[in-house]
Amino acid sequence: MLRLAIRFLSGSYHATPWSRHVNEGDIEWPPSPWRLYRALLATGFARLGWTAVPPEGRTLIERLAASPPVYHMPPASTGHTRHYMPLYKNATAKVLDAFAFVGRDEGAVLGVTWEVEPTEAERALFAALADRLSYLGRAESWVAAEVTDALPETLSPCRASECAPGPEYERIALLAPLDAATYAAFRRDRVSTTPGARQEEPARRGAKAPKKGAMSREAAKLEALYPVDLLAALLKETGDLQREGWSQPPGSRWLSYWRERDALAKVSARAPRSAHERAPRADTALLALASDTTNGEVLPRLVDGLLRMEVLHAALVRRSDRGDGLGPSPCLTGKDARGEPRRGHGHAWLLPASLERNEQLDHVLVHAAMKLDERAYEALSSVRVFYWNNVPRTFVTLVGLGVREDFEQAVPYVRAATVWKSVLPFVPPRHLKRQGANSLEGQVQAELASRNLPPAERIEVEIDGGDYRAASDFWDLWQRRHPGQIHLAAHGGEEDRALRPEERLATRWRHFRSARLLKPEQRPPVVASLGLRLTFAKPVRGPIALGYASHFGLGVMAPER
Repeated sequence: MLRLAIRFLSGSYHATPWSRHVNEGDIEWPPSPWRLYRALLATGFARLGWTAVPPEGRTLIERLAASPPVYHMPPASTGHTRHYMPLYKNATAKVLDAFAFVGRDEGAVLGVTWEVEPTEAERALFAALADRLSYLGRAESWVAAEVTDALPETLSPCRASECAPGPEYERIALLAPLDAATYAAFRRDRVSTTPGARQEEPARRGAKAPKKGAMSREAAKLEALYPVDLLAALLKETGDLQREGWSQPPGSRWLSYWRERDALAKVSARAPRSAHERAPRADTALLALASDTTNGEVLPRLVDGLLRMEVLHAALVRRSDRGDGLGPSPCLTGKDARGEPRRGHGHAWLLPASLERNEQLDHVLVHAAMKLDERAYEALSSVRVFYWNNVPRTFVTLVGLGVREDFEQAVPYVRAATVWKSVLPFVPPRHLKRQGANSLEGQVQAELASRNLPPAERIEVEIDGGDYRAASDFWDLWQRRHPGQIHLAAHGGEEDRALRPEERLATRWRHFRSARLLKPEQRPPVVASLGLRLTFAKPVRGPIALGYASHFGLGVMAPER
């Protein structure tokens, strides 16, 4: 048996059933088997680096398709939002976003079980896909899934059956794939018989039979219309299905599932908590980025993270200022009511992240140790787009709000680990010296202390080839390339290439932007972009961002895989 537990990180599930319009307000609850299998396949291509489905992936999907899953549903209720969606050429359309509210309690888990016995390779692949599944349904439906041995006993079952299990159940139709053999017979019947029937029809009327070439072209079109097998049918793009005129995906069927009549009308019976028992105020938010479809722009690259975070920060600060004389949110500006900078690093960090696309900036983690105030809430939920002069428009959506532990499964930055590596380069905040407090090691330890983090047991700097050297060797590596000067403007130049890889610092960080655009007067004291690896005695919880412009993403680190 395979057993999957799915948690909804934002507490809600957004999905529109097949053949229904989003503004009808209908919710596909639970997720259809068709949606589940397509999500697993998409995860393989996006997160496991597939270029083609591996053999064990093919047999796994075929095995699952032959056995309709049983759902185990948590209490849920309905909700919706109404907002304007940007379209082409600056046009907007009002949409109704209906969702199932599940919550984030311990029992808010959707269970899915299959009565199948996979091979070891299939079971390992299924676990890897589940571990990397990031959303299910529309982009707002952030999930964390895992293979488990047990599910909470409070969940109510939802099974496929032709007969109702009792009067307290209602029927819902969920889209599911045919099994592989049935689809093969279905396609063979459609491709082989239809052209023949069309060929015989003119002869019965006494008309001339079509030419052989025309028949072969018609047969080729018909074969192309039906995917070659069940896996190809599941992988077919929705846009292609609509252009080809399919009212229902080829290889799919409707199954009758029975859920409790109040499955979407349940409210948690949890008693209200007193003020001192209430959950702590949110300190972390997750934003999702989308490209400018009007100009055909793609998502920004991670190397431009500093620039994009500066522009996004400026937009958030402007939106948090209500015009009531109190100014913008101190959580975002890091300044008090008099405009004086606050001590420490309690105000917001904007950390660029590539969670779905390799080296593309698709999400932003906003973390403020001092907690997010009401003005910051309003800014995070109301900013829809940011841009600046030649910086293309980027759309932004708030997809999660809570404490940092809530995002542990989705965002590596907030996990606990003993070894951390640079995602964006570390830029020293002060001029570098060979020894003492201003050495590379001294500055890193001081940055950790200023953030109330323990000292690192080992500090290493990345060299070419992906290897690391102790920070104590940093000065010698630097001086070999630039004798007598602390300047990296010739990073990657002729002098650098003349050295062996183990004698030069990693050159890949030179592509990252390391100077601020909106405040050019605040230049980094040293033109140096370095990759670090820090090792601690005990696991340390992130986020960790060190050095110059760390509140805009430079120096951000992630646990080593």
